[in-house]
Amino acid sequence: LAQMLVIEQVPNEDGQTDRYQARLNTEAVGGYLEEIAPTLSVRPTDARFVFDDETGELETIVDSVNGRELNVDATLEALQEMAFSTGAREVPLVFTEIIPTVHSGATAEELGITELVAQATTYFAGSSAVRQANIRLAASRFHGLVTAPGQEFSFSRYVGDVSAETGFEEGLIIYSGRTVRGVGGGVCQVSTTAFQAAFYAGFPITERHPHGYRVSYYETGEGAGMDATVYAPLVDLKFVNDTPHYLLIETYFNPNRATLTYKFYSTGMNRQVVKEGPFISNIVPHGPTIYEENPALAPGQRRQVDYAVNGADATVRRIVYQDGVAIRDDTFFSHYLPWQAVIQVAPGELPGQQPPATPPPSEEPPPGE
Repeated sequence: LAQMLVIEQVPNEDGQTDRYQARLNTEAVGGYLEEIAPTLSVRPTDARFVFDDETGELETIVDSVNGRELNVDATLEALQEMAFSTGAREVPLVFTEIIPTVHSGATAEELGITELVAQATTYFAGSSAVRQANIRLAASRFHGLVTAPGQEFSFSRYVGDVSAETGFEEGLIIYSGRTVRGVGGGVCQVSTTAFQAAFYAGFPITERHPHGYRVSYYETGEGAGMDATVYAPLVDLKFVNDTPHYLLIETYFNPNRATLTYKFYSTGMNRQVVKEGPFISNIVPHGPTIYEENPALAPGQRRQVDYAVNGADATVRRIVYQDGVAIRDDTFFSHYLPWQAVIQVAPGELPGQQPPATPPPSEEPPPGE
């Protein structure tokens, strides 16, 4: 404090400079506070809700958390005052509280969340327990999420880190042109369902990627070309809430029916969505079965790790009408590679004459991603 002390002349009321005043030169402290301010800030967290279809009101399921940011000027003022008036040697930092727009007390009317505007359901019958657990966990990351008007929704942002440390389990995923074991198998069921809900809500789809090959899980219901793969942070699913109202997302995992459902609540914009297709073309037959050795298998054992599927192109057209006028005409193109069956055998048993093995009942069906 002594090094910061500045003695300066100040004019009296009569204009003569015969009075002296002490103050602190806080430039160094101010620079230090500016430097550490970003590390002390806390982003506000929106509340999460579910919509009560009977009452038309929101029910809070996760309370909002206020944010804060360091008020450098107010902190420096407090330092000046306390150093000379109280002699204190500790000065509390002064923070400005940030209240999120989507706070716990927000109402359906305030946010413009008044009705169901779109929903989509996909099916995962035959999925392993591991795949189902990953679907349930990933879907929970989006339940009750509110997206602001004009905001771009990013699947990767909200699903977060897909790893064993965050609760995901090891399953089957598509990686480098093969179906292999990896953490997070099943997450693409969640992104695919989100894509389909955004599709029928008429939202602009700003990023969407098809899978490497056709997956039976995603063709039940909507057909080919309506899937969306993700691989955070490089491959994402994004869409924009292009309405003046907030969007509430609800997700429902039903293990008994083997379904995952997304529900979108907002205020209807009198939109109608027309889907044309899928139109399938350029079918490429899959190649012959591939056999490879696996030292983990005992003599006579076989394990099928990939299933054959023809390659193809799928095109889906979407026309979005609002008040009877077409406001969007999109084409979603998917190129699927032909996929060969891969059967693993014990060392020294690569067959030239043996017929392809039928996978035992305990094996998983064709993987989802």
